[in-house]
Amino acid sequence: MARTTASQIEQIELGALDSKRPLADVLRRCVALGGRSGSEQLRDWARLELDGYSGGDHDLPRYRTVTAALCIDGSDSRKIVTGQQISTFDIPEFAREAISASAPIPYGVAELERLAKHTESIKMQDSMMPELVHLMNRQNDRGSAIHAMYWQISSASIHGILDTIRTNLVALAAEMRAAGTTDVPTPEAADQAVQVVIHGVKRSSITVNTHQASGSGDGSRAFTPPPSTAATPRVPSWVRGPWGFAVGAAGIVGAVAGVATWAG
Repeated sequence: MARTTASQIEQIELGALDSKRPLADVLRRCVALGGRSGSEQLRDWARLELDGYSGGDHDLPRYRTVTAALCIDGSDSRKIVTGQQISTFDIPEFAREAISASAPIPYGVAELERLAKHTESIKMQDSMMPELVHLMNRQNDRGSAIHAMYWQISSASIHGILDTIRTNLVALAAEMRAAGTTDVPTPEAADQAVQVVIHGVKRSSITVNTHQASGSGDGSRAFTPPPSTAATPRVPSWVRGPWGFAVGAAGIVGAVAGVATWAG
């Protein structure tokens, strides 16, 4: 009898290939598939993409860190400035690692899709920024003040994250299918797909029981899970308080030459 319904992997793949389909719907299918297969890694990744990475207990994937403009709103006795881009060298040195020209995007996919659809850019703050503004204003004695600090992020960057998630879903389906899965993958096949696609781990061979993977037969194929691995603009003088200082870097050059002589 001909099969009339698509398998779970096919449903995920078809949903991800349909650009009009909300990503949240496809990711919920991934959560369900992770539960049925027994793959903690698959359902955890899909759940984090749905709910967001705001908890702080999980590492943010690399594709969720984007280039962003570090901006401030401020004023002095003569003018008000909004959206003034500054350099990380204009903030205290201790904060430069956390507050850089790269912004982490932790929001869930439903919020990202809403932002990409309705806004040209978004403003996002790190939890450190309000305290940093307070410190910088205390050190400034020139009659100027910073009102707010934030990252300005273009909607193109948000679209890029969504596109990467959609591509990852297609790649996950392809990896599980390549492991011999027709409907519900084994935990090993699903975990390896997450490791290869999401974490960039090199693919390795394992044994997948085709009876468990496809619901029929008793052969096996060779696949196994790999070990887990885990131009600065010029800033107006009123922004440059006594906190702004450049950091020099010293280069270290070392060379050792060995000379061998032979006397006959």
